[in-house]
Amino acid sequence: MTVLNIANQIPNSITTLEECAAWSGLALANINPTLQAIEGVGINQNVAQAGIFYVQADNKYRLLVRLSLQVSPDYLIGGSKLWTYAQEFSNTALPSGFYS
Repeated sequence: MTVLNIANQIPNSITTLEECAAWSGLALANINPTLQAIEGVGINQNVAQAGIFYVQADNKYRLLVRLSLQVSPDYLIGGSKLWTYAQEFSNTALPSGFYS
C-alpha cells in the first residue's frame, strides 16, 4: 500500500474536496502508470488515469481523473463507510513532489 501521512503529506494548499480529488487522482496515476485491472471480459484498463483536456465547446480545460478501485467483498456485510473497503494498488512510495 502507498502509505499516506495525512498530517504532513497532503499539501496545506488543498482546501476543497475537488482539489483533494484532483491531487489524489494525479498522485495515483503518477505512481501506477502501467498497473491495469480487468474490468470485464477482454477489457483491461489502467487503474488510475489523469489527463488535461481542452473542451472547445465551452473554451475550458478539464482534468479528467479515472480510478478503478478494487473493493473488498466485506463491503457487503460490513458496517463501515464504503471507502474503507478500497484495496491498495501498490506499495509505491508517494513522490515527495506531491507533498513538499
